[in-house]
Amino acid sequence: MCTRGEVMKAALPSGMKLESETVLSVNPEFDCMTLGESDRIVFTLIEKNVGITVSDLAKMMARKSIANQVQKLVALNAVVAGETISNQYKPKVKTYITLSKPCNDSSFVDVSFSMLAKAPKQQEAFLKLLNLFVCNKDVADYAVEKFDFLQYTTSQVLSELQKKGIILFEERVVSRFEKSVATKGLATLSEKQENALNEIRTAFQTKQFCLLHGVTSSGKTEVYIHLIQQAISEGKQVLYLLPEIALTSQIINRLRNVFGDKVGVYHSRFSDNERIEVWNNLLAHSEHSYQVILGVRSSIFLPFSNLGLVVVDEEHETSFKQYDPAPRYNARDMAYVLAQKSGAKLLLGTATPSMETYYNVLTKKIALVELTARHTTAPLPEIHFIDMVAERKQKRMCDDVFSKTLLEKISENLANGKQIILFQNRRGYSPYLECPDCGYVPQCVNCDVSLTYHKFSNMLMCHHCGYAVRYTVDCPECHHSNMRLVGFGTEKIEDTLKNVFPSAKIARMDLDTTRGKNAYSEMIEAFENRAIDILVGTQMITKGLDFENVGMVGIVGADSLLRFPDFRAFERAFQLMVQVAGRAGRSESQGHVYIQTFQPSHPILQFVKENDYHSLLDSQMVERRNFWYPPFTRLIKVSVKNRDVEKVKEAAKILASDFRKIAGIMVLGPEFPPIPRIQLLYAQEILLKVPRNMNFSTVRNSVRRSMDAVVGLEEYKSTTFSINVDPY
Repeated sequence: MCTRGEVMKAALPSGMKLESETVLSVNPEFDCMTLGESDRIVFTLIEKNVGITVSDLAKMMARKSIANQVQKLVALNAVVAGETISNQYKPKVKTYITLSKPCNDSSFVDVSFSMLAKAPKQQEAFLKLLNLFVCNKDVADYAVEKFDFLQYTTSQVLSELQKKGIILFEERVVSRFEKSVATKGLATLSEKQENALNEIRTAFQTKQFCLLHGVTSSGKTEVYIHLIQQAISEGKQVLYLLPEIALTSQIINRLRNVFGDKVGVYHSRFSDNERIEVWNNLLAHSEHSYQVILGVRSSIFLPFSNLGLVVVDEEHETSFKQYDPAPRYNARDMAYVLAQKSGAKLLLGTATPSMETYYNVLTKKIALVELTARHTTAPLPEIHFIDMVAERKQKRMCDDVFSKTLLEKISENLANGKQIILFQNRRGYSPYLECPDCGYVPQCVNCDVSLTYHKFSNMLMCHHCGYAVRYTVDCPECHHSNMRLVGFGTEKIEDTLKNVFPSAKIARMDLDTTRGKNAYSEMIEAFENRAIDILVGTQMITKGLDFENVGMVGIVGADSLLRFPDFRAFERAFQLMVQVAGRAGRSESQGHVYIQTFQPSHPILQFVKENDYHSLLDSQMVERRNFWYPPFTRLIKVSVKNRDVEKVKEAAKILASDFRKIAGIMVLGPEFPPIPRIQLLYAQEILLKVPRNMNFSTVRNSVRRSMDAVVGLEEYKSTTFSINVDPY
């Protein structure tokens, strides 16, 4: 439910979108003497610089903007405006050196040496070039890269050789990506992996879609690789979707070790030119085109021509969902459509399937294959609960973050040479600041949220709009100097650990520390190489990362996951905890997971302890059916936003009233969301529940008609409306 333009904007790399600029020329029949002095100066400049752009004209006039004056001249028919289109993509070019004649031409070599008799440095460089060309004379189109060759000589020497006609400089378009070579073949599968692979192949004979439900560290990736090999051998292309860029650095090495340069990578951390290069590579349909694309959700739009297999790893992940801007698609769901349109097979893989995917299994829409044991001899990690009520009563707390029990377990693992992962799904140092005397909490001026304290920058920051103020202990309300920090995020956990374990190497992986292009891969590589002892992170570290030496995982604040105001809270809490627990004990010895909680008897935590997905499924399916939530319905969330809260209420009320006229659906709202105002805009939301057996296109058209009727009203021209299908 978005425009075609929004789809095109999401699908195409921005560098592929042609940009136009206005160019100007004068009307030769116009008498410039009728113009005022200022306009005549502009006219004369355009006359002397035919085809000048508006921006260049402004520079010549030493003015910021000249648009109004140009529009006036165009309106008088004194100046004619046209458009020039420019392509933003710039291929990468390198300079190569070639010999002006073949290296085995003896007369050319003799004449060249005689020309260089009085230039020993030039003679030395020529001799080095000859040796390189002779050694590579059987390589077609061989040339020496100029930049590399400058280690043997200077640019001045090469320029002299060029002037004498001995060498030629040649500009060549090259790839922005490093070449790799396949170093080893397919790994041998275990008996259970082999059985799963055969079951998937059998399932694909009768069904187009299949779910591989395998416990953490069951070896799902190796099964994917064998299926990819089969698709490549059949001349087909493969799309391997991952939820996070963080995962690509590990998986890309595993794939390239087997498939070499047949593997391409595509994600948002690439520059526009890099993304266009991948796009053009697929469009070329040549022997050098990628056969495997490893990417995040945006890679679903790439121009595949012969797609045979789509793999969606960690299919339950919320990162596959695009929220803003439109189109608000879910790449997992789009993978179904892409596979159908391409005639490809779709394999979904995860240790914790989403409710929608498992519902499709139960309704026989997709096949199911299960891997119930790890591929190593080590069993699943053992889950331990740390009762925070008891720890607090016994005063066994450190900095109000860690129980003494958890710190003791960290110390044991460090002593045994094991690495540790600690998970807390909140970044920053402290969620908010509070005055104990008057209860004042610093709030964002643009959003209805408290400011989060970041110790590194010593700032209070809003995570919704970026507003920030300097931290101070002085309360602006009662002027007492004892403001206190409440709660904790990843930054405070890292800070506390550095005080308790000063000799340990500690790193933090969250949005604040991974903003750089290569920050993810560098941190993961450091952890793999055991340059980091303790890795603290948000849900970035819960994804399918594979580390051999992790002895324990700690979940510092499990209760916040269970209290989230969302009908998926229990499902997501289970998925997050099982996934992060799966990072422990992935080699030979059993790992351990320690969960700090105030409610160790909570049913979801018990499901996590037993790794009991089916009990979670049974309990949640009953609730979803009773209260009309997915997978038994589809949801449409309509958001109305305006700076004027009354306008928001009026528009939302009219919309909800119209929606209630659509037969067969349930309408909830309008209501304010948990955060009523973000970036100065108030919001109200309306939730539509559409039964699965209902014609969705009919509902969509009815919703669109209601939206268009309200959007067109003059009093709501400053109000924004957005539609999110399957919003959660």
